Amino acid sequence: MQTTNSNNTTASDLNASAWNNRYIDREKGLQLALEAKESAFKNNQLSDYHFAQLIIAQYFFWKTNEGEQLITANQSLAYFEKENTVLGISRANAVCAGMYDQYGEYEKAMHHALQAVKASELINDDSNKGDCYTLLGQIYSRIHDYTNAIGTLQIALDLRKKIKEEKAVASSLNLIARNYVLSKQYMGAKKYYEESLLLRETIGDTAGIPWTYLGLASLYSEQKEWKQSLELYTKAEEANKQKEKQFDLLCLLGKGKIYLNQANTAESIHYLNKALAIAKSLKISSLESEAHQLLAEAYESDANLGLALDHYKKYNALKQDILSNEKVNMLKNQQIAFSVEHAEKEAEIHRLKHVELKNAFDQIALQHHELEEKSKEIIDSITYAKRIQDAYLPERKLFNNLFENAFLLFKPKDIVSGDFYWYTSVDSDTPSRLFAAADCTGHGVPGAIMSVICCNALNEVVTKKHIHQPDLILNEVRNIVTKAFKQQGESTQKDGMDISLVRLIQTGNKTTLQYAGANNPLWIIRKGKLEPESDNSYANDTHYLIEIKANKQPIGNYEKMTPFTLHELDLQEGDALYSFTDGFADQFGGSFGKKLKSKSLKELLLSIQQNTMSEQLILVDKAYKDWKREYEQIDDVCMIGVSI
Repeated sequence: MQTTNSNNTTASDLNASAWNNRYIDREKGLQLALEAKESAFKNNQLSDYHFAQLIIAQYFFWKTNEGEQLITANQSLAYFEKENTVLGISRANAVCAGMYDQYGEYEKAMHHALQAVKASELINDDSNKGDCYTLLGQIYSRIHDYTNAIGTLQIALDLRKKIKEEKAVASSLNLIARNYVLSKQYMGAKKYYEESLLLRETIGDTAGIPWTYLGLASLYSEQKEWKQSLELYTKAEEANKQKEKQFDLLCLLGKGKIYLNQANTAESIHYLNKALAIAKSLKISSLESEAHQLLAEAYESDANLGLALDHYKKYNALKQDILSNEKVNMLKNQQIAFSVEHAEKEAEIHRLKHVELKNAFDQIALQHHELEEKSKEIIDSITYAKRIQDAYLPERKLFNNLFENAFLLFKPKDIVSGDFYWYTSVDSDTPSRLFAAADCTGHGVPGAIMSVICCNALNEVVTKKHIHQPDLILNEVRNIVTKAFKQQGESTQKDGMDISLVRLIQTGNKTTLQYAGANNPLWIIRKGKLEPESDNSYANDTHYLIEIKANKQPIGNYEKMTPFTLHELDLQEGDALYSFTDGFADQFGGSFGKKLKSKSLKELLLSIQQNTMSEQLILVDKAYKDWKREYEQIDDVCMIGVSI
């Protein structure tokens, strides 16, 4: 049963309207949330009640910064976690993070912001996701990690532009600009501030315009352009019709700083003392700390050393509390912990007890020497194995001689690889070119041995047995591979190969494609619009993707081995073909250590179709590195792209 008020509006709808008004009309938003709370209470709807409680706590906190609101937000968070309400978990964590941020408790703020982002990724709500990434970016900024701040805020900006939340877009532009200022990239800052101001003036965002003036004032102050900065602080104060205390605080701090730099200590002390009083009343530790620091400098310039020392001590105490080295390190460690949450929770700690130190060190030195020797032997063996593997693979530098508009991405996990690329040309009654990306069982040395066997089998079938049709090639290669392992009867042996094998037959201006695959599909990206009746959902405004599926069986022993299927079709000019192994899509990475997956890979390839193949190679390689981040490469990666 849905809860309703006297106007038959559900409590859920009231909550949604209340939340949406947070950037538009906070008084109206608060009233709607109070109505939602009353309605939900009367109808015993706990979920709607806690959403309302959370929104009310947020609105009251913006007004007063009272700690009671943080208690309420944590109570709502506990309820949503118990009920596994993902939107509630994300939103409540975001609200808690914002409150802890205002109190200068950045360790707790970071924890809740990461949880908020993590939950937001599980639901289809770009507005909520944009809010969470914005908050995370602000906390990065608080700990002076401006690179991560700008990157995270840019994600939020893109999300907000996507759903056309114009006021939120302007806010994101301002936040990015501020981080450019803090990182002393003033040209970038000015560009984003001016874009924000133009947008706010265009949409009539009277509440937002003062904040952009404030940002520009701060920018000019950083550049020591005092006159322009003072004029903009004055414009910001005049435009601040809502008379927000935090806004007044920032203007007072800015003016106090300018007068201090102009050696007008009397004016500086006047403005800074007013700023300090507001910072204390709002309990904003970071700004209170800044006010003490500036007052210490002002009184020192005024030769009032007693007051200067007093303010410096207060500044130092606050600064040590909110941004000690220990806390900054804990914050950075927290990010790592979230990335490896499926790993062991803690490592076992061993202590050497009651052992003579000299004997212990001697033993360690001996073991270290033995390990070095063993390591050298192993690396020498692997390096030799690589030379053997390279001798069987076609020369990489000749690839573009055979395929002019093409790329080859090859990233072994180890020195040697279980993945391999293969290509050749055939001069016969039907001249053609063949290429394949293949993935043999395992990686490292075991994978390399398999790749040599399978690559040698391909060469033998095509060049010696003169079999050129892809399905027939795979059938014969399977015969060779299974005989090589001399497997008898039913076996659990999993040695084998997955492959996507392509043959291109050129007849005048016509190019015919033949394809056969073992587990690995072939993707064709074609220019044009997707047919309405097609069930292929992978398309953008200019191109669509055709997936030719492989046989669900490897090259090797399998419980039910059937002949491989031949797929044949005529290609169109501009078609792009992609043969690949699973290492790219299976790589863990991103913000939460998840697999990239084939859907994201399809979207990536569709997005770069306006680029040449040589440019695509750079973009695909960069996308892989950006996704992988600091995570370990889990498998070999091989991809071939060929444009017709």
